[in-house]
Amino acid sequence: MNIIVSGADGNLGSAVAQKLNSEGHNIFGLVGLDENVSDAEKSFQKQKFDLMDPSAAEKAVNNAANTYGELDGAVLTVGGYAGGGIKDVGIEDIHKQIKLNFDTAYNIVKPLMEKMPKGGQIFLIGAKPVLSADELKNVVSYGLAKQLIFSLADIINADFAEHNISAHVVVPSIIDTPPNREAMPDMNFDDWVKPAQIAETINHYFIHPEIRNGVIKVFNKV
Repeated sequence: MNIIVSGADGNLGSAVAQKLNSEGHNIFGLVGLDENVSDAEKSFQKQKFDLMDPSAAEKAVNNAANTYGELDGAVLTVGGYAGGGIKDVGIEDIHKQIKLNFDTAYNIVKPLMEKMPKGGQIFLIGAKPVLSADELKNVVSYGLAKQLIFSLADIINADFAEHNISAHVVVPSIIDTPPNREAMPDMNFDDWVKPAQIAETINHYFIHPEIRNGVIKVFNKV
């Protein structure tokens, strides 16, 4: 399969890209840093794009299609966290989180729908706090942005059902990354979900396209 992975130089995106490439898929990785651009491997290309810019995101999709042909899948991992309740969060904070977590996904999804054959799969990254108002109240800007991701998956599944295209939302708990360890040094890292575990889960869904329209909870012990 030919698969776009956004955030392919991030902690989660790099694990996903490497896993899927090791399974024999062609990966068109979208990266954020110049030093991570690479065309050394034919089956794993990395190009830099600002996915907050719709025209740049459209160019990314076109480049991927020109490189590999039909695009069978996408895993869109770009995003970022921000905490704070209503008393702490201004509207500009919400807009910033929407641009980072939602716009970067939607700007890929929109042009991708023209390139994706029947049976394609899209994986979006949600957030556990969206599933609980008690958790959501402490991450207002982040949570509202991630709620849009769930709605986007529902819209894709409704709009492209006749093409058998399926959008899944992967919902991790705390991902075991260096920044999270630094921010929460007193927590038990063994309880967190590893990027490699999420990558394995996504690969499983690619292998089994009969499992459709999933909200995929990858929590480990948190």
